Amino acid sequence: MSSVSDTGTDTYYRDHWLDVDPDRVEAYEEMFRWRPQMLPLLAPAGIEPGQVVLDYGAGPGMLSLELARLVGSEGHVHGVDINALFLERAAKHVADAGLADRVSLHRMTGERVPLDDASVDRVVCKNVLEYVPDPDATLREFRRVLRPGGRVHVIDSDWGMLLVEPLGPERLEQVMAAARIAFRTPLIGRQLYGRLRASGFSDVTVQVLAGPDTEGRAAPVVLHMAQYARDSGRLAEDVIEAFVADVRAAVEDGSYLLILPQFLATGVA
Repeated sequence: MSSVSDTGTDTYYRDHWLDVDPDRVEAYEEMFRWRPQMLPLLAPAGIEPGQVVLDYGAGPGMLSLELARLVGSEGHVHGVDINALFLERAAKHVADAGLADRVSLHRMTGERVPLDDASVDRVVCKNVLEYVPDPDATLREFRRVLRPGGRVHVIDSDWGMLLVEPLGPERLEQVMAAARIAFRTPLIGRQLYGRLRASGFSDVTVQVLAGPDTEGRAAPVVLHMAQYARDSGRLAEDVIEAFVADVRAAVEDGSYLLILPQFLATGVA
């Protein structure tokens, strides 16, 4: 994965997705794996059979697969991403699932979505808008590709609301302050409502889901924060190593608790 010394801090938020270590792709696949208990995240999008859906920031294709199942044989999913390796993995997963006829994968090389105007019924953007160079320009692209009356559905975090116990807020903030180089807009969750309205979407609604993780399922998210802090060069290695060790120990001894609220914002084009 790119380090700050390779790219500079100004573009690390994007470059660390362009250049992903192959060894870490497996970890990302596990993080992105779709689980049935995640369905409430998609509910406001109103995905129905026969629709054409854009999965913006498809990664290794886990969400695209679920969307393909929801739109059925008469629908279609367009998965777009900036990372070629992710798209290769996505193509394999789609083929293995027997859904290649329902999913088209596209690599983005700029900020323009590689689809025609008014060509999709739904846009789903899950935990991606926090990384894009200009969230408002991206939202305008979503409006461009949506058919009139189509719906955008953005799911994103607000890293200012992350809670990890028993580490406490001071130690967590120490790591997060260094890790914020990985995000263009780390507080995007709380901004989604206003940004969708400012981008011309109507009937904007917001939900917040904040289920606790006590089993360590989301612990890799925190460990990635430690890696971002390491890449930043802004935090001593012994501090990072102690943080990682304590997260793992908390998972092992059952004292671990993580809450990262997910903001669900939906609007009509």
